[in-house]
Amino acid sequence: MAFDYEILTEITTVDGSSASALYTNAASKKGFLRLMIIHNANTTIETVKLYNVPDSAGSAGTAGVTNKIFEEDLVPNETYQWELKEPGIIMEDTNDTLQGVTSTSSKVTFQAFGGIE
Repeated sequence: MAFDYEILTEITTVDGSSASALYTNAASKKGFLRLMIIHNANTTIETVKLYNVPDSAGSAGTAGVTNKIFEEDLVPNETYQWELKEPGIIMEDTNDTLQGVTSTSSKVTFQAFGGIE
């Protein structure tokens, strides 16, 4: 199967109280997260946390301290580009997820790029 670069996640926001999925790996596919663009559209500092969450018996798992992979404070109007070297973060099981949470709901935008095999 060929490797196609694509947008894994269209521009989206997440909840400010609990982590929610930014990308969910599809059945019989292997996802490769290579680039994440994060923008703080708020007028205050936002803390951004990302989690690489393995599936839980085939269902989406839960974000927590053991699978947190990124935490950064972004000042107002800051754009952060998080680029991962090849192969990036590999998600190979159905419902492996990239999850995120921010300080305030709907104030930080995310867009993920990578490949699907």
